[in-house]
Amino acid sequence: MALYVLKFGGTSVANLARLEHAARVIHQETSNGNQVVAVVSAMAGITDQLVSYSQALCPQEQTVEHDVVASAGEQVTAGLLALALKKIGVKARSFLAWQIPIHTDSIATNARIQHINPDKIWQSIKSGEVPVIAGFQGLNKENMITTIGRGGSDTTAVAMAVALKADRCDIYTDVDGIYTADPRLVPDARRQDTLSYNEMFEMAAAGAKVLQARSVEMAMKHNVKLRILSSLEDCPQGTEIVADEVTVNKKNVTGIVHSLQEAKITLRNLKNQPGIAAKLYAIMNKADILLDMIIQSHTCENSCDLEGMINRNDIERFCEIMNNFKDTLGFSDILVDNNVAKLTVVGIGLRSNMDIPALICKTLADENINIHMIYSSEIKMSLIINQQSLQLALMSLHKAFCLDQCSPQRAA
Repeated sequence: MALYVLKFGGTSVANLARLEHAARVIHQETSNGNQVVAVVSAMAGITDQLVSYSQALCPQEQTVEHDVVASAGEQVTAGLLALALKKIGVKARSFLAWQIPIHTDSIATNARIQHINPDKIWQSIKSGEVPVIAGFQGLNKENMITTIGRGGSDTTAVAMAVALKADRCDIYTDVDGIYTADPRLVPDARRQDTLSYNEMFEMAAAGAKVLQARSVEMAMKHNVKLRILSSLEDCPQGTEIVADEVTVNKKNVTGIVHSLQEAKITLRNLKNQPGIAAKLYAIMNKADILLDMIIQSHTCENSCDLEGMINRNDIERFCEIMNNFKDTLGFSDILVDNNVAKLTVVGIGLRSNMDIPALICKTLADENINIHMIYSSEIKMSLIINQQSLQLALMSLHKAFCLDQCSPQRAA
């Protein structure tokens, strides 16, 4: 008898009909003799609505009360799915994070799971029930409700799979797997049967919204078998996330991911002296703001400019915090450019095979697309371009690397 953790995202439980379909998916697994633990997100759109209420009252501070509000959607879904299961004759019980409990740190709106006590879930399973767990939630050491970041139900599901030593974790969503590019922008994009943990992590971190990056990181660390499946299909094929050694003979370029969630910021005329970057990072760390793809260029002997990428939701808070430290850092101006897109090419051995970055840059040059910033690692190359050039860039690179073919060739 196998034990599976099945996670259903917001679109998979968006209404009562979808909830009943999710219940039938669970029933099919239990009918096959398997044990099932379900993890659910809030119904599509509910979390955004709840967050908008708390931000309207207190927009600047991220507090535990924001988490209390934002976490309410998962409670509703967990109860409804348990009812849908009971309706079709499946014993079920809903669980909130504090009832298990799922312990986290105390970072408001972006907590990390530290420990899960699975005893109550095992008791539920052994009694013949399907535990239905509210994702996204946690409990800190002060016994306050926390939330673990947008998309956090993925991480709840993987963490529960780790705690229960489950045989597999299936992520049900509204797409039938991971594609070589966004099919809404690249019609020739194709679904991938397998991806390595590292490739999936880089895609998630670069903007692919199918999985939260933390969930992939945790699955990789604990070797949790992952599948991404469509909850809208009766016999989904999906994408399986596998160990890197399984994909060693795959093509170099796996896929192309884009993000429109970031803006380029420039701090003009920073003090050109040792320790300035350290002070900047310390300020960002305390504020829990990610500053990415940093480029520092000297403008004169005593000053330099610093460019980087930041989440658009953090721009107002970033500017306010920076202005509080203007004398410490010595910059003259903050420039913000919202007309940018981040494009990330993912694949094994990118940096060690210089043909790949050469082809990326040539392909964009041939389309007269200017590159503002570049960052590369062994498994990815991220580029910042103008937002209006995004679709052309995606389609051109997708074609250049033959990603529309079932078995693309490795780069020479």
